Amino acid sequence: MNSTDKMEIARAILNNAGNMNVSKEMLLKISQKMDEYIVEYYRKSGGQEGAFNNGENA
Repeated sequence: MNSTDKMEIARAILNNAGNMNVSKEMLLKISQKMDEYIVEYYRKSGGQEGAFNNGENA
């Protein structure tokens, strides 16, 4: 599983947890895990600008 897949799964889990009124502590833990995946993604991509949108302007 690559970093992008991990980020998408974590985002979906975080979204679902928010919709289910999960505790703030649990939302924070999920969010922190997602942050780890984002950092991993940027490290692997060399921190290139526009890495998420393939160089397109946001």
